Amino acid sequence: MNDARHDPVSPRPRGVFLAVNASFSHAGIAAGYFKGIAESAGWDWHTEELVRGEAVQPALVRVCALRPRMLAATFYLFTRQVALSFIRRFKALQPECLVVAGGPEFLGDNRAFLEAEPAVDLAVRGEGENAFAAILANAGDPAALGRIPGVCRLANGAYQDNGAAAPVAPLDAIPSPYPGLPIPFKRPFILLETTRGCANACSFCTSAGTPVRSFSAGRVRSDLEAIRARGIREVRVANRTFNDRAEHCLPLLRMFRDEFPELRFHLEIDPARVTPALLREFETAVPGRFHVEAGVQTLCDPVLRNLGRQATAARTLSGLRRLRAVPGLKLHADLIAGLPGGTLEHALSDLLALSALGPDEIQLEVLKLLPGTRLASERGQWGMVASPEPPYEVLRTGTMGVGELENARRLSRVVEWFYNPPDFTRLLAEASRADPGFWPALLDRASRMLDAPDAPGLETRYRLLAEHFDWRGPPRLRHGLGYQWLKRGFSAMNGIVDAAPWRGPVPGDAELVEGDPDEPVARAFRAELDLPHIFAFGRRSDIRSAVAVYRLPPAGPGRHVRGESRPAAQMRA
Repeated sequence: MNDARHDPVSPRPRGVFLAVNASFSHAGIAAGYFKGIAESAGWDWHTEELVRGEAVQPALVRVCALRPRMLAATFYLFTRQVALSFIRRFKALQPECLVVAGGPEFLGDNRAFLEAEPAVDLAVRGEGENAFAAILANAGDPAALGRIPGVCRLANGAYQDNGAAAPVAPLDAIPSPYPGLPIPFKRPFILLETTRGCANACSFCTSAGTPVRSFSAGRVRSDLEAIRARGIREVRVANRTFNDRAEHCLPLLRMFRDEFPELRFHLEIDPARVTPALLREFETAVPGRFHVEAGVQTLCDPVLRNLGRQATAARTLSGLRRLRAVPGLKLHADLIAGLPGGTLEHALSDLLALSALGPDEIQLEVLKLLPGTRLASERGQWGMVASPEPPYEVLRTGTMGVGELENARRLSRVVEWFYNPPDFTRLLAEASRADPGFWPALLDRASRMLDAPDAPGLETRYRLLAEHFDWRGPPRLRHGLGYQWLKRGFSAMNGIVDAAPWRGPVPGDAELVEGDPDEPVARAFRAELDLPHIFAFGRRSDIRSAVAVYRLPPAGPGRHVRGESRPAAQMRA
């Protein structure tokens, strides 16, 4: 949504917000907040968007044509370098422009950054809205700029640090970013804040212990109405812990469910705080309306205590089991390796316990020591060494060496490649329940793939799992994998399961497992799994997967394989 257009006759001071997104799908809402604040202050304000990996030169030409008095940008972990690349070039061309940077990258000590990056005049620590309004009001007064809470700068070579900007309250005072979005909005989802702050005190988090404030229900409703009017159908609620306070989250869930049935909502929750009331709200929703991301982090109680996290492993697992039992609720769970006191064995144990529950997705990441977090300041206590540049990943801890953390990173790829594809999730959950050594063994078997830059093709992953299940695991896992292979439409004659063409009608005693028995069939195959199955494939070239799958009873005395046919099945050779 670029609106940086040249308007040479505007009498108002002109400014630009540089919005750098990690991908086309991701669009922050800070640009809309700041545009509303700037326009209320009498500025002619424009937004210039960039996507990481995109050339900066065309955007640079557009922004320079505006000759702005101020350029502002929010720096995030994965967009910092793109923002700097643009700002360095811009400042070289227009050195008189005031350049202001904010965002999570500036929550720590900003002296080294400002000394290394003279293209940035001011860095803002903390929530930016109040500081931004004050900067707009005092843009022509260097002395006044130096008194604004949250501002860090170099003044005549001396570093000046004004602490953290005051948290915004009430949040409804922040202008809504949604009315200014185009119709239709072409991104697949949009972010929505309903609270800021977090009552948890997790030492790795930038929001730990900040006061929790809420947007009013009326403001949330108005924002959602604007979102819906722009054709957006997926809303990712950006609260740190959506279920932090029942009096806030339960009415919102009812509003989401009843007033905005067209929208799907992604919520981040603490599984240790799942309550019966929360579950009832999820249970009464239409399946697929809510996608829950559960922040597990670890299931090791000593490590949880080291973090200052209020959860326990028992409460977390209980909440996850109850969430998993809600029909139609998509459940994503997060784990972190490299936490204070954590070991590789803890990461493997956490993964085994979590995958055995069968959430739809698992994300395992290595800890990042983010600027301004308590853990970043306590790194020496835990023997932590982290990368000095984004994404600040931990390289060594007092309890995990370099090689062990590398194994955790490789394990993360194994989870992404082999657990998260829907073809495999149920099978790997079952494997985790059946085999306590499943994950180390799979990590070892997949090791030859893990040095490649990209994920192997899905068919290659099927074949590796087939090898693995042949080696260890109950036969039902191998049968289940073969079922998924044939259902997807991979080769029946040169695949991971024995199959042969089936040229007759479906026997009358066959049981329809899934699919449409009335769909015209072009070809079919019989496979010997736990029981014999017939996989029927349709005539449409754009649909590769089976249109119907039948289970045959085991062959016995007096039973003919080609029995009385089903009238509904139109099987043709």
